Amino acid sequence: MLRGWPVWLLAVTGVALAGAGVYRVVVTAGGSGGIAALTAGSLLLVSPFVIRRVEQLSVTTSGLEMRLSRDIAELGAPKAARILDRTDLAWYAQSYSFIHRELGADDYQNAKVHLQDLLVDRAAAVADREKFDASEVRTLFQNATPTMRVLALGLMQGDPSLADERTILDAITSPLSPNEQYQGLKLAEQSWPRLKPASRAAVQAAIEASPEIKAASSRRALAENILTLPTS
Repeated sequence: MLRGWPVWLLAVTGVALAGAGVYRVVVTAGGSGGIAALTAGSLLLVSPFVIRRVEQLSVTTSGLEMRLSRDIAELGAPKAARILDRTDLAWYAQSYSFIHRELGADDYQNAKVHLQDLLVDRAAAVADREKFDASEVRTLFQNATPTMRVLALGLMQGDPSLADERTILDAITSPLSPNEQYQGLKLAEQSWPRLKPASRAAVQAAIEASPEIKAASSRRALAENILTLPTS
């Protein structure tokens, strides 16, 4: 196990590389060099975290199981937990959650949003090829952490049959993060043909009543498009 200065060396190096990568990608619109620095820095930042997480692995009849997957199963989504384990999506989500928590400065906001978008895209790709239980994914959204709620929205974007009207409205009216609201709007737009007229009207009313949507350009542009969609 790494202890003491090796862990701190990884962390300090990771912060430096991630900071340089974020600056080049976000501020100077740098190309592959900035992206490479950001990726390398993020991986180094995650390394000590992953090493510590090894201590939290448990052995079951099916092999090694992550704490995050156990938490997901305990929330009422055991089948989803097994799929997340098998596809490494749980590792990705947990690593992202760590990076999002540690890079708390406003300077990293654009980079964090980008990483969260990648998490959603990865979740959507997994849901497109794996069969999740809709009730489990909806339960996970209602009871999980902000990161896992966004992941659940990504799963619903990959497989629209997992989505329901309650989840879409909750993501828009009571989000735990700005990106959750954005992903909820995306899911509403994608699911529009499946929504009942009453639910469509409720989504549009929620959009018009949200000052947060009006204040954010990306969410506002998406919302304005939804407001033009028919309710009947």
